Amino acid sequence: MSPLLRVVVLLSLLGLVLSQSSSSNQPGWPEVVPVAVRSPYFSCWLFTSTQNTEGTFAQWAQFWGYVNGNDPILGWVGLVKVDNATYQWLGEPGFTPANLTNVRLTPTRTIFEMQAGPVNLTITYLMPIEPSDWVQQSLPFSYVSLEVASADGFSHDVNAYADISGEWLSGNRSAEIQWSTVVGDDIVYHEISLASPTPFQEINQQANDGVMYHAVTQGPNVTWQTGQDKVCRGQFSSTGNLTNSLDTNFRPLSTNFPVFAFAVSLGPIKSTAAPIVWSLGYVRNPAIQHSTPSGDTQLRAPFFLTQYSSVVDAMTSFVMNYPTTSQRASEFDQNLTQAATNISSQYAGILSLAPRVAFGGLDITVSNGTDGQLNASDVKTFMKDMGNSRRVNPVEVLYQAFPMYLYLNASFAKSLLSPLFEYQDSALYHNSYAAKDLGTNYPVVAGDNQTHNEGVEQTGNMLIMTLAHARISGDGSLISEHYGLLKTWADYLINNTLAPTNDQQSADGEGIANSTNLSVKGIIAIRAMSELSRAVGDTDSVELYSRQASAFIATWKSLALSSDQQHLLLDYGDSDATWSLAYNLYADRLLDLNLVDPSIYQKQTTFYQSIAAGHAFGPPLDSNHTDVTNAAWLLFTSATASNETLTETLTTAVWNHIFNHVDGGILSTTYDPVQGQLSSGSASPGNGAMFAPLALSMQNTTISVSAPLSATSGTDPSTTTGPLDSGTTKSKHLDVSAIIGGVIGGVIGGVCALGLLITALLVWRRKSRQPEQLVVEPFIHRTPVLPPLLHPPPPLPQQQPDSKESIVGSLSPRPDSGEPPSTLRRNPDSITPASSQPTASSRSRSNRSRGSRPSGSNSRSDVRELRDEVENLRRVMQELGVDRLAPPPEYTSARDSVT
Repeated sequence: MSPLLRVVVLLSLLGLVLSQSSSSNQPGWPEVVPVAVRSPYFSCWLFTSTQNTEGTFAQWAQFWGYVNGNDPILGWVGLVKVDNATYQWLGEPGFTPANLTNVRLTPTRTIFEMQAGPVNLTITYLMPIEPSDWVQQSLPFSYVSLEVASADGFSHDVNAYADISGEWLSGNRSAEIQWSTVVGDDIVYHEISLASPTPFQEINQQANDGVMYHAVTQGPNVTWQTGQDKVCRGQFSSTGNLTNSLDTNFRPLSTNFPVFAFAVSLGPIKSTAAPIVWSLGYVRNPAIQHSTPSGDTQLRAPFFLTQYSSVVDAMTSFVMNYPTTSQRASEFDQNLTQAATNISSQYAGILSLAPRVAFGGLDITVSNGTDGQLNASDVKTFMKDMGNSRRVNPVEVLYQAFPMYLYLNASFAKSLLSPLFEYQDSALYHNSYAAKDLGTNYPVVAGDNQTHNEGVEQTGNMLIMTLAHARISGDGSLISEHYGLLKTWADYLINNTLAPTNDQQSADGEGIANSTNLSVKGIIAIRAMSELSRAVGDTDSVELYSRQASAFIATWKSLALSSDQQHLLLDYGDSDATWSLAYNLYADRLLDLNLVDPSIYQKQTTFYQSIAAGHAFGPPLDSNHTDVTNAAWLLFTSATASNETLTETLTTAVWNHIFNHVDGGILSTTYDPVQGQLSSGSASPGNGAMFAPLALSMQNTTISVSAPLSATSGTDPSTTTGPLDSGTTKSKHLDVSAIIGGVIGGVIGGVCALGLLITALLVWRRKSRQPEQLVVEPFIHRTPVLPPLLHPPPPLPQQQPDSKESIVGSLSPRPDSGEPPSTLRRNPDSITPASSQPTASSRSRSNRSRGSRPSGSNSRSDVRELRDEVENLRRVMQELGVDRLAPPPEYTSARDSVT
């Protein structure tokens, strides 16, 4: 039976069971779905499986952190009054619950179809994804809309209602809150905040320093009210309207639960001419406390404030722009769904959730400039390790999510990587390998200089991501600015990756000596370093790292395969019964390096097909850990498959985990492969890994750098044609003997003879050197299977005229951020340095002239000349050693013999 047919049969059986039992999960949609997910602290989800025997729906909205056993409720209630009967379409019922008939998902929407007596309801929770407009993407606001249609063909008198509580503000349910209601010309909104906020502090994983907004467009049929939950809801149920009155008794959020409500009267209708729309938002400003390498503390603001003078202006624009935002979201949904459907229908289902989760873990921020205004050119994006910890920009999670950022807009990749580079390329960081993160106390970004045991893992991740970003975007600025640091990392891998010890752990926390999967990541990263060197014109290093990677991959292949040469082992020389998901092979495909022999992919595809049988939720991570698997790595592995059958099998396994498990988990990345139940990674941005197959369709482009290195030196800034950052001095001499001892000794005599010859040529070379031409080969362009899903940025909206407002209640004055720069474009390209943008000329083969050194008899110049020649001689000797890096004869299949 084919995998697709098995899924069809499974769904049919589930539908049969559903008709007989109310406890089963609904087929075709997940047990938990996103309803307002826009940032790490604005992340609201809803159960879909809590129904009674009549199929009516009853469930409070939940903060994502509920999986840890804390009070998860986010008070949010929706009611509709039809004729003289009140029905509840959101929240735990105090009224007759509406009947849930269907749930539909798109990449930006969760859509509930319900029946409320004689009318049908369509409730749409819209969370825009705007990868080409960072202003809009950084807005922490969300929509919910209601549409009504008669089920019996007759007109019915309809009124609609929604409220929120103060539970969105803090995990401390005893915290005191305050509020105001603002009635303007364009919108009406409630603003709620803590009486005593604590900046950058979490309580039960909720932030404790934000402001909550609830808003609707102004109109004669709109009424509002603040007060106790039972009072406001009872008022609506009795009359269909609210009193336009304010409860001025500020109090703890759980004392006579104050709620903030709106009602809309539609009158007798057969159907709504346009949806009724409520907008919610949770804003933290500042969003991030960032300690810079210079010792300064930056309070970084949300990016959208570079465009809007205040949060209220941004919210007003968001509320008023619902029609155009909804249209853009529909186009995004259509494009992404079509691209995913070309792979499989199950894959389209997976991508109906992944973008919202992956973007929901990010804060896009800017700093203040020296003039006190927000600096739109200093953009840094920070990721929270949702579902696991409070780590900032966790490198392995960023690595998982990278395919999505590359596919939707590679500039996101740079804004996530740049703070990692900035910290590690400073005097504050001392390790020769890459850091795991930028701190462990989100949203405080303090940096992380601690030693750790994931050196190969995280260093490999950083090199691979750096090249992936540069190849897709054409922006080589990260390479040129941090080239020395990149070389330091590559040299660390040369000394540690071929035979990693059991002190080297993988992203899964597994420490196995001579791990085949971990080792190949490091080897691929060394080969990636060769391409990074090519981008800056360091031709010596291009050859050095390329030869090193080729030698290592040959040795790896000789050690990593089983005795029958049919599949990769868990570790070198282990029993043929061992194996692992070799998801790190994906980097070779993503970077188009072709370093790994195609036969390896073919063997692994056949092997995975043999072990996938009987694993409805996917094969385990490896033969040592059969109780856990990872959705991100399954999608990485599916993208390396040599046939569509395995791609479909692994994709279906992840689809089953998302749509058919019943454990209350929120789209976890790590789970039990037998039952599909949550392990860790709830609501993790690592779900961006679901884009792994699509990312392979992206076309490479020539990397553009502002100042390529001289071919004669990649380590001495004095010999470059342009500036390098101070990280260049970190590059270390390669300790090749740490991996393969004794291979250079046999060539010492030859090197000495060669040294005499080179010394005799020095004077001639100094007198006859002429400027040389450096040819940097462009990358081979791949023809994409699917077009990149990049939308052209929309034009800047017209500035909303100031509206007259009457303020009921009071709060502290809101600080304005000042007008945004008039030259700011709502286009992610505008934040990428112009020098790094690929041009027509840079995408073709280019010749870059290497600057000639000045001639003369000055003694200081002579010393520099001599130093350069000695450096050249050192490089020749080093390359001779690399040329001899073949698999040494003492390597055998016994794991203990690997040193």
